[in-house]
Amino acid sequence: MKYLPFEHLIYKTDLSEKEAIKKLSDCIETKKRRFGNASNKEYEGFINENSFEINRIIRYRNSFLPQITGTVQRNNSETEIEIKMRLNLLVLVFMIFWCSFVIFFLIAVLTQAEKISVAIFIPFFMLSFAYLLTMFGFKSESKKSKEDLKKIFEAK
Repeated sequence: MKYLPFEHLIYKTDLSEKEAIKKLSDCIETKKRRFGNASNKEYEGFINENSFEINRIIRYRNSFLPQITGTVQRNNSETEIEIKMRLNLLVLVFMIFWCSFVIFFLIAVLTQAEKISVAIFIPFFMLSFAYLLTMFGFKSESKKSKEDLKKIFEAK
């Protein structure tokens, strides 16, 4: 899903399930509202037995911050950590809603246009900008999270 704001990864490690969960829990604090409180942890979220839901703690605003879910399971002689990263559901719904209005505007402009004018390019520009903004915000953060998780799990 290279061109969509979704990631699906499988890390393999020699750690046991309990060791992998322990290493992850050392980097996570429970989700809470922070107003200027500095945290020494890199992620916030929770762990349920062999699954987890986390996101990076950042000191700036990014609505496109990946929401990370994962499961840890033993498979033969190694442990597999399956990770999925996606946009926050509210952000995804908003972007779909906003882009649908732009598409309706584009259709209206195309049906009313007798010749090519600058007005036709405005909706294309708006859709391109929304896509690039979403992808840049998501992929830049997901890249950092992938590197962090690879280190945490000592993955191959």
